[in-house]
Amino acid sequence: MNLLDKIYEIIISKDKMKATIVQHQKFEGDIEFLLEELRAWVKGKGVVFGIKENGLQTIIQNHLQLTSPLVIAEGRKGVNGSNAYLKAMPFVGMEETNEIDIERDTVDLKSVITIPSVSQGQTVGKKVEATAGRPGMNVIGELIPAKPGKDFILRPGKNTAVSKDKLSLIAQVDGQPCIDKRTIHVYPGYEVYGDLDMKTGNIDFIGNVTIRGNVPSGFEVKAKGDIRVQGTVESATLVSEGSIYVGAGIAGQGKGIVKANKDIFSTFINQGNVEAGGNLHVHQSILHSNCHASGSIYCNKGKGNIVGGQLSAGSMIIAKEVGNSMHTPTELIIGVHQQILKKIPETKQELKKAKDDLEKLRKLLHAFDLKEKQGLVLQANERILKLRVKNTLIQTEEKKVAAEEELRDMSEEIEQSHSGIVKVERQLLPNVTLTFGKYRRKISVKHQNVKVAIIESEIKISPL
Repeated sequence: MNLLDKIYEIIISKDKMKATIVQHQKFEGDIEFLLEELRAWVKGKGVVFGIKENGLQTIIQNHLQLTSPLVIAEGRKGVNGSNAYLKAMPFVGMEETNEIDIERDTVDLKSVITIPSVSQGQTVGKKVEATAGRPGMNVIGELIPAKPGKDFILRPGKNTAVSKDKLSLIAQVDGQPCIDKRTIHVYPGYEVYGDLDMKTGNIDFIGNVTIRGNVPSGFEVKAKGDIRVQGTVESATLVSEGSIYVGAGIAGQGKGIVKANKDIFSTFINQGNVEAGGNLHVHQSILHSNCHASGSIYCNKGKGNIVGGQLSAGSMIIAKEVGNSMHTPTELIIGVHQQILKKIPETKQELKKAKDDLEKLRKLLHAFDLKEKQGLVLQANERILKLRVKNTLIQTEEKKVAAEEELRDMSEEIEQSHSGIVKVERQLLPNVTLTFGKYRRKISVKHQNVKVAIIESEIKISPL
């Protein structure tokens, strides 16, 4: 038996990512070991990767004496690949969009509603491809595979086309871009130079809508693209399939609704009903309002206070102050919105229908192909039907892939909701109720500069 076997034992962790040497008896005698001999003995015990040379040198320098266990090897963790994503190219006016300094006494509202524009033939977006990742290795030399990034199919938006290499989106018309998650649309714009009034009436437009004034109570603005309001939105209805930008603020008086499939930006919200399919960005205050964001709620640029009402977000709520000294009841909810839970079975049904339709279409197409292989000539109506089947097959395949991607996104959103968090940069005051799924906690004392999250099945408050 090797003398080192009598003195030391190498313990490999369960995950095989760490090897530790432990001394069981004192070494006595004049025998000296070389670094090469010690290294060879370690490798003979199966530890072949991530060996710490300085650790082995420490053992030799201390004449084989150790006072405590010593880590002599550590594995290398794998790095998962990055998901593919769509990167928007710079647009004219893009640098001014959404940039607003609320800390100043005055605000240049023109910078808020500067509308990005693109020209026909311009590249408006590029797909950044997924990466494979870098595999890791444990201390015994076993490869740890990396998870490759997820890919997606780049599809054309409204008035955009996919390039030949399937990596870029090209504008087909002059207009205003509307950025979606995996595509970009280019819409013609509709502008109102002043307040919405009886002369303009309600607006329902297929592109982007810009209102260089206020939207009074009772009016409705609907747009397939983005909605930009330079002034104030009162108890009106704004519905956008893109994003909504409000230069001054939302004063809802408990009526009306501001709803966007993507993000919503506003200086303040007072007694408003707001729903964002993406993130909600509020620069000053959210007061006595009902707000929901499938993504996150940000209220930490200016005064950054949230008082009263109910706010819910899929992943995070961040503010400077939540509640007030009057202990106004305020509720924050973190987790998946009920609409997502309802949409999952609907999307699964859409996916099932697409798969069933694909099977039927392929059988029909196969029947035509078989007839031609047998030397039979298709009739005129059969040739037309075959062409229609081919086109329908392509469209149905796209529906199937879209449903699969949507299910994947919703599943990821549900998974992320378990790691939701509330961040309060200044004060979290009493009578604020925090709800994380089935867990609920009511704040009874003031906290400063804290974050709130679920830790070990319990809502815990800790310093930021």
